[in-house]
Amino acid sequence: MPGVFVVWAWVLGIWFALALDAGRVDINQADAAALQELTMIGPGRAEAIIRYRRQHGSFQRIEDLMQVKGIGKAIVERNRQRITLEGREPSRDPAPGPASVRSVPRR
Repeated sequence: MPGVFVVWAWVLGIWFALALDAGRVDINQADAAALQELTMIGPGRAEAIIRYRRQHGSFQRIEDLMQVKGIGKAIVERNRQRITLEGREPSRDPAPGPASVRSVPRR
């Protein structure tokens, strides 16, 4: 009988993982129709994303989407949980953020 619970837990876990991934949009590979599934992205903004991607290459960070004309911080934040960057090229630059600081002992 305990084996049945393990199997059900496993099945529910797989189902939940697939359900979470189903609504995600890869902004580096999506076509205009897929991009329009995001909140506040209509045909014009979807085409602007594709045009920007053709001119500048893959998005390296989700925040880079704000470089597209007509897309601001509010749109990015509303869609953050649904955006993926699976089709991005590997970055040659170091990760953005503060540089690590080494502490120096006092004399």
